[in-house]
Amino acid sequence: MGVNAGTRRNRLPRGQKAVYDHVSFAPTTAEDFGQAARASGNLSLSMYLERLALLVKTERGALPLLTDDTAEALKRTA
Repeated sequence: MGVNAGTRRNRLPRGQKAVYDHVSFAPTTAEDFGQAARASGNLSLSMYLERLALLVKTERGALPLLTDDTAEALKRTA
């Protein structure tokens, strides 16, 4: 079996085309997303990110806008 055996793939609604975009992560960020996706029912990274975006938009009304100041503020509160 392949590396992706058992991974639940992202399924978009019928007729909706997927957009393929290359995303680069820091190694620790990639591992964090991978662990969260696996713990969320062995989801593919794309399905995990789709659901995460939906969760944030549902809770906040939109995805947050981030700036360089956002990263600095998060470092200070961590």
